[in-house]
Amino acid sequence: MAAMRNETSTFFHALVVENHPIQRLIDADFTFLNEELAKLYRIRGVRGQHIQRVSVKTDRRGGIFGQGSLLAVTSFPYRTSPVVRGKWILTEVLGTPPPPPPPNVSELPEEIEDNEFLTFRQKVELHKRAPNCHACHSQINPLGFSLENYDWFGRWRTKVGRRKVDAHGRLPNGTEFTGVAGLKKVILQERLPDLVRQVTQKMLSYALGRQLEYYDEPAVRKILVALAQNDYGFRTLVHEIVKSYPFRYKKTRTTDDM
Repeated sequence: MAAMRNETSTFFHALVVENHPIQRLIDADFTFLNEELAKLYRIRGVRGQHIQRVSVKTDRRGGIFGQGSLLAVTSFPYRTSPVVRGKWILTEVLGTPPPPPPPNVSELPEEIEDNEFLTFRQKVELHKRAPNCHACHSQINPLGFSLENYDWFGRWRTKVGRRKVDAHGRLPNGTEFTGVAGLKKVILQERLPDLVRQVTQKMLSYALGRQLEYYDEPAVRKILVALAQNDYGFRTLVHEIVKSYPFRYKKTRTTDDM
């Protein structure tokens, strides 16, 4: 678990220091592992317990969607949750959270929940058909199920029991994709503006030490323009945040304010 945390933090640090474009959050061809974590990922040639840069040659690793830390915290103990993972992608990665479930949201009938002949995916898809569930789950489910090749602890798998993993997804706009490779492609081709805006807002919020407010929007738009003119580089993002009005004129809380 410590190695997982170090992988994510060291990876993000490298993106900023080396001025990678924001897109590398999704499709980087490298990550940071030690021997223990490399064995979990089934990557050969990594020796020692120190975290080291490792090139990856498949879509399974590299980028945040292949990192055990994020796959584990978006799962339940000993089982994955496509709904939690899908909601995390929409909310935290893209900044477009689904609406909250209605108060009269229905649960799966017992005969479906306990049916051993149905896969978990089939049960969730039946749940999606309910009229008061379709609007949200049609957005959430395809994203979450695209990561089903990762188990609850981030290990790669092709089967669950005797059944082959179904990582196919279809978005409400009709776009179809399969697995983490398809997910990365869809986000970078169709949702890049959402990704860039979300990263910008998260970084600015972190720099200010507070949640963003409506009056921060002009600063966000100005940063987005600069990013588009400089290939979305992380160093540009940091420089523009430091130069922004909210950062230069932020108030520091004193003991009198408390």
